Amino acid sequence: MRETNDSHFRFKDSILIGSHLFHPALNQLERDGEVVHLEPKAAAVLQLLAERVGETISRQELLDSVWPSVVVSDDALTQVIIKLRKALGDTSRQHTYIKTVPKRGYLLVATVEKAVAQDSDTKTKKDWLIPRFGFTAGIILFIAINFILWDADDTGNSPTNGITAETQSEPRSISILPFESINEGERYRNFARGITADLTTDLSRISKLWVIRVPMTEDKVISARYLVSGSVQHTKERLIVHVRLLESRTRHHIWSERYEQSLDKLFDVQQAINKEIVKQLAIEITTADKHRLAKRYTHNIDAYEDFLHGQAELLLRQQESNISARGWYRQAIEKDPAFARAYAGLALSYAADYRNQWTNNGENVLNQAEEMAKTAKHIDANIPEVYWVLGYVNTQKKKLDDAINLLHQALELDKSYADAYALMGGVYTYRGEPNLSLPQLRNAIRLNPDAGYLYYLLLGRAYFFLNNHEQATINLQESLSRNPDNLEARIYLMASAVVIADWDTAEWEANEIRAVQPEFRLSNWLDTYPMTDIKQRQYLLGKLQSYGF
Repeated sequence: MRETNDSHFRFKDSILIGSHLFHPALNQLERDGEVVHLEPKAAAVLQLLAERVGETISRQELLDSVWPSVVVSDDALTQVIIKLRKALGDTSRQHTYIKTVPKRGYLLVATVEKAVAQDSDTKTKKDWLIPRFGFTAGIILFIAINFILWDADDTGNSPTNGITAETQSEPRSISILPFESINEGERYRNFARGITADLTTDLSRISKLWVIRVPMTEDKVISARYLVSGSVQHTKERLIVHVRLLESRTRHHIWSERYEQSLDKLFDVQQAINKEIVKQLAIEITTADKHRLAKRYTHNIDAYEDFLHGQAELLLRQQESNISARGWYRQAIEKDPAFARAYAGLALSYAADYRNQWTNNGENVLNQAEEMAKTAKHIDANIPEVYWVLGYVNTQKKKLDDAINLLHQALELDKSYADAYALMGGVYTYRGEPNLSLPQLRNAIRLNPDAGYLYYLLLGRAYFFLNNHEQATINLQESLSRNPDNLEARIYLMASAVVIADWDTAEWEANEIRAVQPEFRLSNWLDTYPMTDIKQRQYLLGKLQSYGF
């Protein structure tokens, strides 16, 4: 920590706020040996208030700082303040920590001090403190993450087998770094994203090559042996693509090339890059691999641009952007009626409507998703996303055996398809086989280290039904750190807390569930829940009925 001229300070280490020890890195408050876990947004608000203790911070500044580039209602901040006051022990009559300044904002009125620990030998004061619980929690989390990512009891499908001692006969692993757009503008950024995504998709279908997605965090650790990076520039209808192939551990330069072609030759450039990477890595490819590399999904550059717009919108995972994505996909199909991937994207947009409950007609939406996916399959039966959507639709329709078979077909086409492993893991749990879920979900997380909340929810759910509630809690909390509004993660976290008699957590999660969905009824939720195992359904129901759900 460092002092500033105005006597406030920025901090990353633990500090004392009144009688509470606040650990920003862990999103935790500790008092008299009891630990309270804060949601990331609540911890961020508390951190900002503590950094400017005694100063009134406006609601707008708090919203701008904690929810940057995201449009949220004032109610989001109000709910966070309520939760912080509850965690700190404030009452409705007396706010000894966070005070509301009418029409201005909030300020922290408690004392804020640097945390100090006494060394057992020297008794000297230090400007940092690692509390006993915080250290233990950190070790547990470290072990848990490593257990998730590197547990050795996986099936032979592990994509990281032999990375440190790879031989010519073993699968090689590669990551595609996001290509940089030299030009400003959304159109050019879409081209860069498109080249990155298409290289990832094409190379993942090479039978002797594992493609591992790159974490987007600043402290990313790349486990793949090889890296591809590059840049895209567009000048007077000419496309210039620079591409490089490196050995990731040593950063040894293996190959680089500069391609300059007219814009309508983009697909030829992509094909040339694929072939050269395969050649440089000395990979022997099958006839089927050659066919997949040679085949393009469309030769219409305008349709491809519309498709890229749709992909960018779909990835935002918001209702309005999902509608926009659907429009772009339809526009691409109008320009190229045989564009199978556009039909697959359209199917995914309908599936997103169902999964996120953005529609009142779920059955109709699922049928539309199925119809679009079948159309894509009729045009081109070699697109993994098609089988994933069909697998997802069959999951929601409780046709779990059919879903498993479809996901296996997706993985035959793309063995690096992380979402297919993840969904398969989820389906096994629905079917009453959570033990089969674990290796699938570990594969998914290895292949996509930036996995979203859903992967950790599925892993926590599997551990819940395996009665490993320590691992269930760790993974469900990890899921909620990525998406605090996810209802299912809170349901399972509450149920797990009931099993281990952690009544404070159970009550907290019950209140959170009511806050997210005030009219929530577990019986209604289970009516549309695709879990077919009766014993698991009854077990979950029994753990939560005591809370009036």
